[in-house]
Amino acid sequence: MNITRIPAFTDNYFWLLSSKNNHFATIVDPGDSKPVLNTLQNEHLILESILVTHHHNDHIGGINDLKKVFPKCIVYGPDDKRIPTDICVNDNEELNLENIGAKFRVIEVPGHTSSHIAYYFDKKLFCGDTLFSCGCGRLFEGTPEQMHDSLEKIQNLPDDTLVYCAHEYTLDNIGFAKIVDPLNDLLIEKEKKVIELRDQNIPTVPSILKEEKLINPFLRYKDKVIMESVANHYKKEISNSIEVFHHTRMWKDTEYD
Repeated sequence: MNITRIPAFTDNYFWLLSSKNNHFATIVDPGDSKPVLNTLQNEHLILESILVTHHHNDHIGGINDLKKVFPKCIVYGPDDKRIPTDICVNDNEELNLENIGAKFRVIEVPGHTSSHIAYYFDKKLFCGDTLFSCGCGRLFEGTPEQMHDSLEKIQNLPDDTLVYCAHEYTLDNIGFAKIVDPLNDLLIEKEKKVIELRDQNIPTVPSILKEEKLINPFLRYKDKVIMESVANHYKKEISNSIEVFHHTRMWKDTEYD
């Protein structure tokens, strides 16, 4: 399996998956058709399918133009009228894309949007805007309870899972994480590495789930350090993990971004 990162807009990544044995390919969340078509042409690939995580335009904006060039291409996504899907997929459903040699498990991860899903195979997670390196997506439609449960699902995946998120937000996310967790040496070391990478215009994703569990405040809502930090900031007792997550998200939304 080849996985190609396609940069787009100011900070998006589209993920192109292709087989080493043929010329078929799948694209995840193509918000713009032009960079996708350029990559397909350069690599002599035929687009067979599109995987959509959620309805935001920077994730679906290129679908109609791609379908014009590849009319047999099948669009998979959640059951959401805002997405031009050919086939809707549901939680725990298996999606077997034989031509690229991948059998995905669909995981419902509402929170960022009400119908957000992720795709998982072979310790690789394509999670759209649910989990970022050192961050998570804003709650535009879902509830804190939904996003908490979605992140729990992700945390239950194997530690060596590679997290293929859809944006290059890592350095900015670390800036907030340091406010919540200023004494985390692993976080400080991560920042140094990320700065070095970005100075060379090298992407910081995919990230590794094991590392995210140690440095990402939005996955550490059960950690005493994060609980105390959030409680001290809001000057109130907060012990429930959902409330810890909710207040951490509010903290970033209202006082950092």
